[in-house]
Amino acid sequence: MRVLQTMALIAIVVLSSAANAQDKAAPEAQSRKAPPSRQSTAEESAALARTARNKAEALERVRDRRMRAISKGICTGC
Repeated sequence: MRVLQTMALIAIVVLSSAANAQDKAAPEAQSRKAPPSRQSTAEESAALARTARNKAEALERVRDRRMRAISKGICTGC
């Protein structure tokens, strides 16, 4: 009897969460529209690439600085 009640409770929870997820996903999927495509110039593309590269290099420098600080505390030499 308890097994049947537990199964029914689990089924209700799963079905209600699935129905809730479907309700939220449907309007959002319909309202999204693709932005119109725009051709960028070579200068704009180069500027975007340069900006992305600079950002990635800055993140890598920060990560390396943190790793050096951590490794100094761990490694005492051989």
